Amino acid sequence: MIDTCHGTLIVHTLYGAECTDESCVELSEVRHALIIDCDEFGDCACSAVFAEQLRHAS
Repeated sequence: MIDTCHGTLIVHTLYGAECTDESCVELSEVRHALIIDCDEFGDCACSAVFAEQLRHAS
């Protein structure tokens, strides 16, 4: 039996994942039915840093 989390797993561009359920301690994708990338929020700090790195790389 797989223990599932009812929160949403947010996968960040520049660092690990976090869950919207504060009681969640296992951030494995198999435990989460809902998984989104941080850039879907539009205001995640790591997305802004990643975009800045891309501008400097080109």
